[in-house]
Parts: sequence; structure tokens; C-alpha cells
Amino acid sequence: MQTGRRCFPVLGNVVLGRPKDYDSRRAPQPKARRARIRNRMLLGSPVQSVGEMATGTDQVVGLGLVAVSLIIFTYYTTWVILLPFIDSQHVIHKYFLPRAYAVAIPLAAGLLLLLFVGVFITCVMLKNQKVAKKAQ
Repeated sequence: MQTGRRCFPVLGNVVLGRPKDYDSRRAPQPKARRARIRNRMLLGSPVQSVGEMATGTDQVVGLGLVAVSLIIFTYYTTWVILLPFIDSQHVIHKYFLPRAYAVAIPLAAGLLLLLFVGVFITCVMLKNQKVAKKAQ
């Protein structure tokens, strides 16, 4: 039994193998395949076309979101992980809420997020039902 054997297409009595300098990346592609590849590339960046940079406003907004996220992460991490090891009479404790809120605030935020997602999905489904009824 031979392993690693390649089967090349046969045309009449001639075996059609690949030439040594064949490069599959330069081979002609059907139009449908080129369109699929182009669409797949565009799906990675749906807002901007390939090769376009973000505008200055987008970069400032992105930097602001990252900065706010880092501040919240640092505050919460200090509050939940480091504060229990610091003496309760220390001055730093007056800058943080009581520890019970460390669980209540993220829980309330998670519930609000689920509520908004549910309301959004409900609104979209109701709107689609109305459009379907008008179409009939």
C-alpha cells in the first residue's frame, strides 16, 4: 500500500499533473468564488471598507471607552480584592461604598442588560410580525 500518493486528473491517455512552478493562488477562480471571498473579507469589517482607517472621532470615542473601562475595572478590583486586606479604620475606605454593593451593583446591571436585550428582541419580533401581516 502506498501512502502519500496523489491522484491527478486524466485526459485521454495523458495524466494532467501540476507543473513544478504552479501556484494555486494565481490560478483563475470562478466569479462566484471570488465574490464569496470578497464578501468574507468585508464581513470582518462591516462598517468600513477594507483598507480604510478609523476617523479621528472614532479613535477618540474608542480611547474614551477603553479609559472608562480601565477605571471601572481598577476601582472594582481594588474594592473587592484589595480592600478586605486593609484595616477598616484606614482613610481609603471612605472612597468606596460598603462591600454589600460590590455584589448588588453588578447583579442589578446584569439584570438591566437582560431586560433591555429582551425588550429589544420583543420589539423586533413584533415589528416583523406586523410586516408579515401587511404582506399577506
